[in-house]
Amino acid sequence: MGRVVGIDFGEARVGFALSDTGRMLASPIKSLQGKKNLKEVAASIVAELTAHDQIEKIVIGLPLHLNGKESPSSLRVRELKKHMEELTDHPIILWDERLTTAQVERTLKEANMGRKKRTKVVDAMAAAAILQNYLDQA
Repeated sequence: MGRVVGIDFGEARVGFALSDTGRMLASPIKSLQGKKNLKEVAASIVAELTAHDQIEKIVIGLPLHLNGKESPSSLRVRELKKHMEELTDHPIILWDERLTTAQVERTLKEANMGRKKRTKVVDAMAAAAILQNYLDQA
């Protein structure tokens, strides 16, 4: 089996996570700075994918309202997915990410991590949480 990439898209940063080849464990990889437009974001994500072997699938967090309805952010993620599909043949799955970042923030605060350090890791850890939720359901 190949690896699955998890992505937590944000306007300021994009978090990356990667599964093991057995698709059991998601690990945070890194965060990239946001770009001016979604085409540039898509290009930077696809470029990052080339640094990793055996990728078979991409999972992007879909930010929905608590009631399950679409948000303006979810429309941006859907647009990002379209741009990425023009650049890669990997299947792209949108996955419900409700409360993921809030859960990661709470965990990091409970670990007494300072705000500056949290800012550096929260997006990659949120991507890992999204990916882990996907792997657990798949």
